[in-house]
Amino acid sequence: MSVQGGIVDSHVHLLPGRIGEKVRAFFTAGEDRGAFTLAYPADHTDVADRLWSEGVKEIWNLPYSHRTGVAEGLNEASRATVDAFSEHPMHIVGGATVHPDDDDPSEVVRRALDVHGLSVLKLHCSVGDFPVDDTRLHGAFRVAAERRMPVVIHLGHAVNGLTEEHEIDSIDRLCNTHPDLPVVLAHFGHHSAREASALFDRHPQFHADLTPVVTARPDVTAGMLAAHPDRILFGTDAPNTAITVTDHVAWLRSFGIGEEAEQQILGANARRLVAAVQY
Repeated sequence: MSVQGGIVDSHVHLLPGRIGEKVRAFFTAGEDRGAFTLAYPADHTDVADRLWSEGVKEIWNLPYSHRTGVAEGLNEASRATVDAFSEHPMHIVGGATVHPDDDDPSEVVRRALDVHGLSVLKLHCSVGDFPVDDTRLHGAFRVAAERRMPVVIHLGHAVNGLTEEHEIDSIDRLCNTHPDLPVVLAHFGHHSAREASALFDRHPQFHADLTPVVTARPDVTAGMLAAHPDRILFGTDAPNTAITVTDHVAWLRSFGIGEEAEQQILGANARRLVAAVQY
C-alpha cells in the first residue's frame, strides 16, 4: 500500500551547529545511559536523502529550547533550514520553540509565525525543566490557539523523557485551559499511553504522535489506534533514533487497523494540521 501524498514524519530534529552535535553525543556517547547505534547519519542532507528514499515526502523539523534566551536563535535557524532545503524534493515544515523563562513567550511565538513563517511549536519539558502548564506560557498558547498552530509537547521529568502517569494530568489541564489549541503529545506520552488515550474523548483538539524513544516504541494497542486514527501522527525522531522509517511503518501496519486509518496516521493528519495554520 502506498501512502497518498507520501509519508509525513512529524517528529524530526535537524538541529543547528553545536546544539545538534551535543544532542547527537547524548545518544551516542553512552555515559550512564549506554551508547545507542542510531539509524541515520548526522549530516542534514544525508538525513533528508535517506528519509526521502524511504517514502517520506514531508517532515516537521522541531527545535527545542533548553533554557531562556535561545529560542529566537533556534527559530531563525529553523527558518534557515527550510530555505536551505527549498530545492530538495522533500518538503520541510519549519518548527519553532519557546521557553517559559523568555522575556515575552507570546512575542516569541508571534515572531515565529509572522517573521519566520514557521508552522509548528515544539516544547521539550524534560530538557527545558518546566511543566507544560506553567502559567508563563499561557500567552504563547493563546497566540498558537488563535493562529491554529499545532504544539508538539514532550512531557517527562528527566532527560530520558519518560512520562509518568500523573504527568498526563498536566496535558489535561492545558487542554481545559486552551480548548482550541491543537496539542500533539510526543511519543504518545511514552510510557503512559493508556492514560494519554483517555484524553482523546475529553479534548477534540488533542493529538498524539507515535514517535519512538530511541529504541522503545510507544506502548499503544490496536484498540487505541483504531479508536482515534484521525488524531494520531507518525514520527521517528530522526536522526537520533535506532528505528528506521521503514521498520516503524511495518510496526504500525502490524496492528491491522486498516488502510484508511493508516493513511490518516502516515500523512493526512499532519497535513491537515499544517494546512489550518494562519500566518
